[in-house]
Amino acid sequence: MPSTVNKYINSSNFSTATTVYDDINLTVVSPDGFYQFNNEYRSQLNGVLGPLFLCETCGIPCGEYLTIPNGNQGLYQLELTAGNTTNDVGAVLIYFNPRSYPDGIRVLYDGVYYNRLSSLTDGNLQSTSGVVGAFTILGDPNNTCVPQSPNTTSYPFFNGYSNGIWNTGTPSPQNITINSGDDIRGGQEQYNLLVIPKPNAYPGIVTIQVLGPCAGTAWYLSVDCPALLPSFQGKSIIDTICTTADTAYYFARFENASNTYPVVNNPVFSDANGEFRVSDGNYYMDNNTVATVTAGVVSSIVACI
Repeated sequence: MPSTVNKYINSSNFSTATTVYDDINLTVVSPDGFYQFNNEYRSQLNGVLGPLFLCETCGIPCGEYLTIPNGNQGLYQLELTAGNTTNDVGAVLIYFNPRSYPDGIRVLYDGVYYNRLSSLTDGNLQSTSGVVGAFTILGDPNNTCVPQSPNTTSYPFFNGYSNGIWNTGTPSPQNITINSGDDIRGGQEQYNLLVIPKPNAYPGIVTIQVLGPCAGTAWYLSVDCPALLPSFQGKSIIDTICTTADTAYYFARFENASNTYPVVNNPVFSDANGEFRVSDGNYYMDNNTVATVTAGVVSSIVACI
């Protein structure tokens, strides 16, 4: 459980503070991580506090159909409850469709930002900036509405929605930087797969943030509750030598798919929670085929002769 310690902020209100400090003179910035005050939580990243998020029991339940309202330029946040019991472990699968607008996505879970997606047609999609907490911007590559990067803009912040209207969040607006390498596009008009490893029961909240850098935004989102990934027996090999499959590997499926072996552009992992991607290379599968993994996803499958 979290411990109670004395911390200091540069505001009279936790919701409007920008940084947590270790000392009353506000000279020593506290380590990055989660900070709670009166059942309100915020994460500190690179010495800057992020938006408020909900308690463990108040998020949108995973596994439900989400009807996302359209919006304008802004930063949009949804907090989902993925459960906090011993049964609520595995991989949380998030399916993000940017539709016709370029939109960025990042997901915060247990203090870690995730922004790596797999596209049905475009394979591995992830910001190349290397910046922690960066957005991966997908969508129509011919749309020129995204600011030239690097760019820092103050965006209105929206936290959840009700009755088909986004709720104004706190604090708003917020400065968001689009780094060089964040705007990669692709994946438009399809549900792109983002895998969040959840090896432990706690925490249960998954925070999804979508950045709409353009005058309009409209996107679809679907989230599966945590579950262990499907597996197959295989073996890492050199070239395409048929061999004995003696190792369990795991993969994540695209939305509504039921394939029993990975298909092209499925990500492949060495663990059932989707935490560790396998190394690039060739993998013999026990259905007598060889899958080639490139950039963490299957790039081709051939028969083993």
